Amino acid sequence: MFQKLFLLLLLTSSFAFADSGLKKVFKVTSPDKTIVVDVEVFKGEVSYKVKKHGTYILRNSKLGNVLNSIDLSRDLVLVGNEISSYNKIWEQVWGEMRYVRDHHNRLLLKFKKANVFMNIEFKAFNDGVAFRYDFPTQDKLKNFEIIDEVTEFNFHREDQVWWTPAFQGNRYEYLYNKNRIMDVNVIHTPATVEKENGYTVAIHEARLLDYSSMALKNWGFGKLKADLFPWANTNVRVRGKTPLVSPWRTIQIATNQAKLVESTMILNLNDPVDPNLDTSFAKTGKYVGVWWGMHLGKYTWGRGPNHGATTENTKKYIDFAAKHGFQGVLVEGWNYGWDGNWEANGDIFVFDQPYEEYDVDFLSKYAAERDVFIIGHNETSAKTKNYERQLDNAYAFMNKYGMKAVKTGYVGQRLDGGEWHHGQFGVNHYTKAMKKGLETEIMMVVHEPIKQTGLRRTYPNLASAEGVRGQEYNAWGRPGNTPEHTTIVPFTRSLAGPVDFTAGAMDTKFNQWRDHSRVPTTIAKQLALYVVIYSPWQMLCDLPENYEARPDAMKFLKAVPTNWEKTVGLNSKIGDYTVIARKDWVSDNWYVGGITDENGRVITIDLSFLEKGRTYKVNGYQDARGASWNINPHAMETYTTTVTGGNTSFDLVMAPGGGVALEFIAQ
Repeated sequence: MFQKLFLLLLLTSSFAFADSGLKKVFKVTSPDKTIVVDVEVFKGEVSYKVKKHGTYILRNSKLGNVLNSIDLSRDLVLVGNEISSYNKIWEQVWGEMRYVRDHHNRLLLKFKKANVFMNIEFKAFNDGVAFRYDFPTQDKLKNFEIIDEVTEFNFHREDQVWWTPAFQGNRYEYLYNKNRIMDVNVIHTPATVEKENGYTVAIHEARLLDYSSMALKNWGFGKLKADLFPWANTNVRVRGKTPLVSPWRTIQIATNQAKLVESTMILNLNDPVDPNLDTSFAKTGKYVGVWWGMHLGKYTWGRGPNHGATTENTKKYIDFAAKHGFQGVLVEGWNYGWDGNWEANGDIFVFDQPYEEYDVDFLSKYAAERDVFIIGHNETSAKTKNYERQLDNAYAFMNKYGMKAVKTGYVGQRLDGGEWHHGQFGVNHYTKAMKKGLETEIMMVVHEPIKQTGLRRTYPNLASAEGVRGQEYNAWGRPGNTPEHTTIVPFTRSLAGPVDFTAGAMDTKFNQWRDHSRVPTTIAKQLALYVVIYSPWQMLCDLPENYEARPDAMKFLKAVPTNWEKTVGLNSKIGDYTVIARKDWVSDNWYVGGITDENGRVITIDLSFLEKGRTYKVNGYQDARGASWNINPHAMETYTTTVTGGNTSFDLVMAPGGGVALEFIAQ
């Protein structure tokens, strides 16, 4: 009897061990079959790996979350799975491409542990892979806290990453570095990896709502781990209640890195705009502003003899915009709170009380009569509570005075209470302001923002954001930006969404104002940036008199669109040179922007993006002979020629720190 009982126990234990040790592998492939994701469930843990054309993009990488009440990264039980496919074309309200194809295969895995449920959803597109966590409505998990996200991205230890540091006081505003993954610390996304096997991979996130944003922490040997920004003075990353879904963790993959700019995966992972919403207010355009003069020291934000936000000065900008067909005029320093150290004045800003020398009633009418509108400006100095108390009044004020757009700002190392701009507190504040803009039909350009994650699809009033080391750094003194900086941005920051980089400097030396500063580009490169770095609202940053002195450049600046039907990535190497072509939304004309780093280059591009056999008149704007960013930056020459669309080539000649802007006018 004892022997029979012992044998039964032995067999039962062996069976249980074999069952718990059984590896289950689920596959999901991209529609074109080139990307394969293997999701493994083994001994209660979940991991995934990604291949492209049979070559590893990511090796085995863990998944899961640690909650305050339960660890959902181990001892998980698989309770169900679903597979599905989707294929649909949808139209953007505005964008860098008009029609977007959402074509993906989907895998949903359902897990439980101690009657707590968590799902993991995967989508495989032709341009990459995405996954997210889903905490459905359930009895045993209602209010909870996420202490850690276990998500890993396991690269090869020698893979190189373009990165900026996270958990630093200057938010996203740093120059990009390139290092081995094993040599970085904690970095922001998008982080773009150049793999040893030739692929280029960008890690980011999509649909960031009511969650903390994700940084990436070096976990050793080429592995990056999700590192969510915590609430102040805690180890809590997310405070949630079911149902709750995480943002999508995105892995964009390119064989030719130039094609990263054509990826639509992040847009496809966001919710469609409400079909009942009237989106006719959501326009694109160009604007000038009382702004660059402050950074140069010509004007001040606060009141005084050089105050920029005066009625007379603003009239000059309105006249300039009307003369050249630009839609908006941004004015900073117009409202109470700017006097003194405005960066410390966040609690006293008033967003519907202009200074006496700024006659908003007169100016709004003056602008409207000239088919121009004033762009509102709300600087918070990172005091979100003061801003939220005034949101209704601030946006009603802008509606009253016909301000169709607003630039918001959050200068400061931390938000109220020491909260990170990038944490759940910050995310929820930016969302609240974004929704107020949608409610009042005001387009928004956000500075010191939370990073873009494709929400512009759902909220078409979210036009653009900064979130990058922009043009103003060039006015503050050396070191400013580097000549290579803008060749990196299209494949890092721009992958997140439209960038308010504020290009258009016509005087790159400005010795009259700051002789120790300069813009590290040629004039031709400044023009090319209007094609290379996308925004639906593009600023012409410089002083009106500097534009009037450059009628050659103004011809292009007046012509270049801000809304595109198609975007094509051409010859590009991150950190060296970038060439991008875009087709106008409302015509058959194409525009090309080419830029280079500190080295001069001749880049040959293929014109197959043009309609085959069609003739195009080409207006070219390129660096003149002898030009360079640091010696002769203002030397530019223009030319006109004709080409025929098809498999023909075209040479772009770029000086050191220079560029080329091209307009292809369909005949």
